[in-house]
Amino acid sequence: MADDFFRLPAGLPVPVQDGACDHLPGKSLPRLSLPSTSGGRVELDAPGRAIYFVYPRTGVPGQPTPEGWNDIPGARG
Repeated sequence: MADDFFRLPAGLPVPVQDGACDHLPGKSLPRLSLPSTSGGRVELDAPGRAIYFVYPRTGVPGQPTPEGWNDIPGARG
């Protein structure tokens, strides 16, 4: 079962660049701090360039993915 966690399902939809975020480059982020996976905090308004990838859920080894999860383009990250 653990092998299934690392294997992508057949027919997984590919995310499509639809232009919905074309207006975002150069925009400012509000003052916001989020917990990081390293145990620290990430300050979203810190100077410099960054790309933030935020997703609602990660897979858990040994647990099935939610029904319909693989039908959402980009849901696996």
